Amino acid sequence: MVLLLLLVTSCILLMYYYWTRLNTYWLRRNVPCPKFSFFKNNRNASLLKITIGENLQTIYRKYKGYPFVGIYELATPVLLLRDPKLIKCVLVKDFSCFQSRGIVINEHVDPLSAHLISLNGQRWRKLRTKLTSAFTTNKIRHVFELINEVSEKFKQFVAQYANNEEPVEMRNLTAKFTSEIIATCFFGLKINAIQNRDSEFQKMCKKVVDPSLEMAMKRYIRDYMPGIFKWFSICLIPRDVTAYFTKIVKEIITHRQLNNVTRNDIMQTLIDLKYKETKVEDALAQNEASESNDIVIDDKVIAAQAFIFFLAGFDTTSLTMSFALYELAANPKIQEKLYDEIRAAYEKHGCLSYDSISEMKYLDCVVRETLRKYPPVGATQRICAESYKIPDSDVILEKGTKVLVPIYAIHHDPLYYKNPNAFDPNRFIDENKKHDNDTYLPFGKGPRICIGMKFAYIQTKIGIVTFVANYKVELSEKTTIPLEFEPTTFTLTSKSGIWLKIFRRLQE
Repeated sequence: MVLLLLLVTSCILLMYYYWTRLNTYWLRRNVPCPKFSFFKNNRNASLLKITIGENLQTIYRKYKGYPFVGIYELATPVLLLRDPKLIKCVLVKDFSCFQSRGIVINEHVDPLSAHLISLNGQRWRKLRTKLTSAFTTNKIRHVFELINEVSEKFKQFVAQYANNEEPVEMRNLTAKFTSEIIATCFFGLKINAIQNRDSEFQKMCKKVVDPSLEMAMKRYIRDYMPGIFKWFSICLIPRDVTAYFTKIVKEIITHRQLNNVTRNDIMQTLIDLKYKETKVEDALAQNEASESNDIVIDDKVIAAQAFIFFLAGFDTTSLTMSFALYELAANPKIQEKLYDEIRAAYEKHGCLSYDSISEMKYLDCVVRETLRKYPPVGATQRICAESYKIPDSDVILEKGTKVLVPIYAIHHDPLYYKNPNAFDPNRFIDENKKHDNDTYLPFGKGPRICIGMKFAYIQTKIGIVTFVANYKVELSEKTTIPLEFEPTTFTLTSKSGIWLKIFRRLQE
């Protein structure tokens, strides 16, 4: 009994010691922080009440004037960054210390998760370097006509919804446009997603991005309980989605090999990485891979990159387009000003071209303001690779500490954006473009900035121009004002959809 009593007492004391050390983790480092409470601090962490961007915004606002705040994810201390200069240090200047996003993957059971966004170290560096050439301005110019062809089909498809007084859910409509573009321009596939209501490509992508309690809980375990995520080999991407994309990629590679087909698209870039390196380079790559965790380009790697590029182009661009159309419907004067610019560009160039799109300054402002108000991802994270002294402070971050950049909160901070809840494209008119420096982060910043940013901009702009040049959008009785966001999705998504009325603008 004495030994049992001693054992129980020792366990209680150890738990008390651990709890006290945890409770004072940030206080001992002189970091401002909310009082630790396991349940209170984490009641919204599961993303089932509000989005992660909105959750972090609540903390962000409470600590006005502080460059950073110590918070907790379950029982793990995490640093929330508030100062744009410090954010620039983490994402750009001191990138070597914050290269990893810290996204846990189970590659052996979830091969599509080993993509550019989640990879780290030499595997990420090599792949990023190789793929950069696929997203140059010249490459985008080359595929512009393909995008234009899709936009013409999209214009004709939208006509069936015009002037019938019935509201249309814009996210589903714009997703047809973006999925067709990505399939055509990236992979040379003719999926006919615009006319085809049962597009298999779209179905597979929607399984990953649509609101899902199961997916939300898996992401929660991955982000807040990585040890459990690894131990149980949890698969985040549905197995039928993995099988489908793997099969598609293998078929494309086989077809191009057997028929000696070469296309100027991202799939060709990936195929070239696999087959067009010399035997010497292949041998060196294999040796480096075994010695330094480098990446070997095989069908699984190609499938993973193909999956994430298609998913990103399908999801984030369609969301941006739908949010932009929502704001144009809510702000008719802005919509008409944009229409006037589009009409003037058509009169000058006679058609929609890369140059005409580039000259539309107000269009650029509309897209930037949409991404400012509705950043696709509410926050980005980095893991400290070694002890790091925070500039202009005495705080030293321990190796392995997660730091968070609250993108949504920064984009809605009145210190940087006056009246942040208002949709005002003039924020980005020439002299106001100072926002682009350190407080405008829809695609991130630094070496890990979104590799497809240029393509995303041009894809979004063409979609908006095609729509506004031919149709006018108006709010409907089904439109939610203000928008509420779905907490179970990874990207910022309207909870009840975006329902607008469409009216034909031009006589055919």
